[in-house]
Amino acid sequence: KAPLIKGIYSAIKDLLSAFVGKEKKFTQPVLVKVNNVSNLEKLGFVTREDLIEVGIPSKKVAVYFPHSYAFSGELYIVPAEYITPIDKNSADVMKFILTGGVVNI
Repeated sequence: KAPLIKGIYSAIKDLLSAFVGKEKKFTQPVLVKVNNVSNLEKLGFVTREDLIEVGIPSKKVAVYFPHSYAFSGELYIVPAEYITPIDKNSADVMKFILTGGVVNI
């Protein structure tokens, strides 16, 4: 009944259902260029392409980057032109990221 606990519970419940629920959210694996100088790229998952309701211009998308060896990650808003879709099973890509790239996909 406490507002803070309810918010945390809701967020954790939504995150878990995104991984294993009927409405899985991490279905679009992508490679995102995060640094033009060094050509550094990160693997992630597009979580939302329409960000108008958040007040963000339409040429940007939300990409979730899971951390290796942890049940956490970061959400970045990136220009759509920096994203390259990956033609692989999203579960395999997630396994690759979570294990720090030591598993074959």
